[in-house]
Amino acid sequence: MKPKKHTVAYDLLIRLVSLGKGVVFHSVEENFSDKVDYFETPYPSALLSNHVSEADVVSLAMVYRRLQPKIKMIIPIREDMLQPRFLQKEFRSKGIIKWFFRFIDATRIIPILLRYIGASPIKRPFRDNARALLKAGELRDKVDSEWTDLVANIKRGRNLFMFPEGTFSHDGFLNQIKRGAYYIKSKIGSLHFNSFTLTYDHLSYQKTKLYIKYGKPFYIESDQTPDQVIRLVGEKLGNNYTVTLGNLTSFVLLKFGKETKIRKDQLIEILIKIKKQIESRFPEITVASELKKENFHSQLESLFNKLKQFKLIESEEDTVLTKEILYHLPKSIHNLKKSNIVMYHRNQLTAHLNHLEQVWNGIFANQGATSEIN
Repeated sequence: MKPKKHTVAYDLLIRLVSLGKGVVFHSVEENFSDKVDYFETPYPSALLSNHVSEADVVSLAMVYRRLQPKIKMIIPIREDMLQPRFLQKEFRSKGIIKWFFRFIDATRIIPILLRYIGASPIKRPFRDNARALLKAGELRDKVDSEWTDLVANIKRGRNLFMFPEGTFSHDGFLNQIKRGAYYIKSKIGSLHFNSFTLTYDHLSYQKTKLYIKYGKPFYIESDQTPDQVIRLVGEKLGNNYTVTLGNLTSFVLLKFGKETKIRKDQLIEILIKIKKQIESRFPEITVASELKKENFHSQLESLFNKLKQFKLIESEEDTVLTKEILYHLPKSIHNLKKSNIVMYHRNQLTAHLNHLEQVWNGIFANQGATSEIN
């Protein structure tokens, strides 16, 4: 197996995709597990990431710049992204944007470029006419052929980008990991693995800020069971979520009781105390630069304004009042980002919750958690 090295045209195309960061994100912050500024990807490698939204396409383009060595990729994507009228069906826009999307769809430029980059279509359960295939008894054969095609592309010299969850996370949690990594490893015994975790802070700025935490290379043993591989991949991805101002504030707000009134300077003090305890006791947890600088007052005001728009809090000049609805778990968490964005962000910290609870209990060991809060 000889790796397909990157070309100037290939790099330029991915760079053009990465320019979308200015449209999609406020900014991008990258953190590495070691004192390096690259992402180790020897051939053949499978690079695993959590799956948050369509914006992950831009995130992958950002990650590509850090690959070492740079090798052409094979990337499983939704089948409908390569089909006619994708933009019109996906976004259902109106006015000028609708006609712009219609023009782009007519050129077929998106599927052409995606295939050039290395996109490989994958069917999603109960979507992409999968029900019809299931009824006809053909779904298993179709899925097998798609994975066989991925393996063949790796053997032809490409590294693999893969979302082991298979679907977007709509509730902030890391979704159930599928068996993809186990399957690929069973077909290519020499496969290397590495991972990176995307954390999206939708609260602290007008636009979303992206945090990318790069992991360390790891190996999957040939005798590991599918369940063992699933747990391993879940740990690699879950443990590398970044503690941001958005999700840490969400954690703190949900620790208070209903209709708790707290001064903003008190909340800032609590956030700083938790941050310092995390850094001293659990240095393996990545903390966002805003929290490290302890100069996040303007971002916190942006956060309060957004929560006020969602009617989850009342915010005055010096105080915040948490409303009862903040603590209600919606009937459906399919789109928790819209129904309770605080819970959505707190869920990003699931793998860190035990550590955060220890820190919280330590801070308030000799006093009630809200004893000094009105």
